[in-house]
Amino acid sequence: MKNDDQVVRALGLKESISMTIGTVVGVGLFTTGSSQIGKVGPWIIAFTFGALLISIWPCLIYGEMSAMMPMAGGTYNYAKYGLNRIWANVAAWQYIISIVAIGAGETLAFANYFKILLEQFHLNWIVQVDSRWIAIILVTAFLILNYRGIEISGKAQTAFVFFFWGCSILWFLYMIPKVHLEYFGGFAMNSLPPFKEIMYIFGLVWWCYTGFETCVSMGSETKYPQYTLPRALKLSVFLVFAVNASFQWFLVGLVPHKFYSALSIATAPYAEGLKLVGLVGFPLILLCIGIAFGGDLSTINPGIAAPARYIYAMAQDKALPKFMGKVHPKYKTPHVAVIIIGLINFILILTNSIDYIASVSLISLAVCYIIGCLAFVGLRRKYPDADCKINLNTL
Repeated sequence: MKNDDQVVRALGLKESISMTIGTVVGVGLFTTGSSQIGKVGPWIIAFTFGALLISIWPCLIYGEMSAMMPMAGGTYNYAKYGLNRIWANVAAWQYIISIVAIGAGETLAFANYFKILLEQFHLNWIVQVDSRWIAIILVTAFLILNYRGIEISGKAQTAFVFFFWGCSILWFLYMIPKVHLEYFGGFAMNSLPPFKEIMYIFGLVWWCYTGFETCVSMGSETKYPQYTLPRALKLSVFLVFAVNASFQWFLVGLVPHKFYSALSIATAPYAEGLKLVGLVGFPLILLCIGIAFGGDLSTINPGIAAPARYIYAMAQDKALPKFMGKVHPKYKTPHVAVIIIGLINFILILTNSIDYIASVSLISLAVCYIIGCLAFVGLRRKYPDADCKINLNTL
């Protein structure tokens, strides 16, 4: 490989964690995931804890595989060496579709919360603006950011995540006195929903954890990857649980049961919940600022960066046309792959349906993770003594 076609290692532990958390904490939690409170009430906390438990094991095995093979492309490479090229290509495309869908859904979520934010300042004309235009403008801005280099993208990502955490903590402290503990009891379903519906609800809650392996897709651009990647994965999954459980606890404690039917169909459940109980003004403004300019932006950024690395890795491996693996001579980014991801984003945004995008993402990423777990078994069988980095030149 020529030096002109090589990316540079610029991401540290902080950036790896922020890339991962940013991908996970966003559209799932603040749209379809939290709207499930309207169907299961306080039991959403149990669903969230269950989703954590089934996320820990794949998180650990991805940490081990990332240390063995710190390369761009994540599951694509794990499946290629642990299974075969057919499974590798299936996994790669499932991942690309899913993460791009997350990013596209996040732009629509941003548009929804952004509109609610401006309404609080009596700028009601924003309601007439098509959310898809806001989403397309946002994607264009992040395409430019990712085109110009992984280092600047990583720094921006860390800023978005810290901004989100800062706003969240302030919002939590302000809202604690307004929580009603009695709302956590007294909600019992007269009968369990059909098994298929329960699985769908649980799937949407689990979707709030998907993307936990984002950092491994940028293994070729991570400094000290054998140290950084496993630690980023181990820390990220529990940090995500802390965010998910905290926000859901507050929503349950703020909104009485009589409004659950409205929450179940809300496109921006947290904002709608606050409006239903009359908590407008400062708490709603702070919430929308944190979600839109912290949570949403921190998801859109890696939603472009991560799948672009899969396309880059596949092109370098001749699984896609060679031009898709080109690296910008100045910015050292897979700029062609970044542009392709942007075009797919535009197509998904035009559907204007977060529910549809969520369904596409959930199914695709579940398939990718299943292949990743099978790849782990394959790698362990083929390389039982590979406790550290595999020498890829011998494969």
